[in-house]
Amino acid sequence: MDVAVIQILVFMAMLFLVIGINSVVRKEHVTLASAKPLVFRVFYMEIGMLGKLAGPWMDHAFPVQARAIRNDLIASALPVDSSEVRGLQCFGGAVIGAVTCIVTFILSMNWAYALLGGLLFALLGWYYPVSWVARRALQRKDRMSKSMPYAIDLITVAMEAGQDFGAAVRNLVNDGPHGPLRDEFGVTLRQVELGKSRIEALKAMADRIQLDEFRSLVTSVTQSSEMGASIAATLKIQAEEIRRRRFQRAERQAARAPSLMLIPTALFILPAVFIIIVVPIVIRAMESGMGEYFKR
Repeated sequence: MDVAVIQILVFMAMLFLVIGINSVVRKEHVTLASAKPLVFRVFYMEIGMLGKLAGPWMDHAFPVQARAIRNDLIASALPVDSSEVRGLQCFGGAVIGAVTCIVTFILSMNWAYALLGGLLFALLGWYYPVSWVARRALQRKDRMSKSMPYAIDLITVAMEAGQDFGAAVRNLVNDGPHGPLRDEFGVTLRQVELGKSRIEALKAMADRIQLDEFRSLVTSVTQSSEMGASIAATLKIQAEEIRRRRFQRAERQAARAPSLMLIPTALFILPAVFIIIVVPIVIRAMESGMGEYFKR
């Protein structure tokens, strides 16, 4: 009797252990999946299957685009891989092209127009995921570039107060402003705590965020460490240099504004001004009897 009770208790313990492990694994899977964009969660089976089938072929056919997708995924920190982006390209192109073809045929009853419209929108659906990933990467890099001088100033002030580089970065990660740059410094800090050298961790961060100003910062910190110079002074100089580059970039963008406004002005403002000026003159001329003169 005692043996039977022990066996039942062992069985129940193993059952609850398996259920607990399964729930934890499922929770982690749901957490990772929920971090993905909506379209990857809704159509994950279709996108995954198409990515496995067509992804290698598309990477081989378009190597430059494949390399750009991988770099943009790293810079954007999206929790998807390049095969899923390839799968979304195929899935989006097929669905959008088919829907456009059917709708165009219903409206026009012409297969030529339907096939042409379907082809054009299929190309749009095929290219849009690549453009979307690139735009997400550009937005994230722009946010990091804007917050970088302030983050470097915080690290510099902490080091001038007597802390070492690791402690200064830890203060930034714990108390700094929220944003992607703080998250990347957190990853770098964890890598250093796991045994990677400070320079290697900073170089890995530079490869992830893909900002020229941060690469220059890492190069300067590396040289200062090798020469025994003050890293705090180097960081202060680099922060000022990053601000100067941002100011120059803003000046270049402001200088481009008149040329960018030329086309909207010519297309929308000038015709409206022409109508406002000319139409009253024409109406008055017609009311004054000049219209009868031109009819002769």
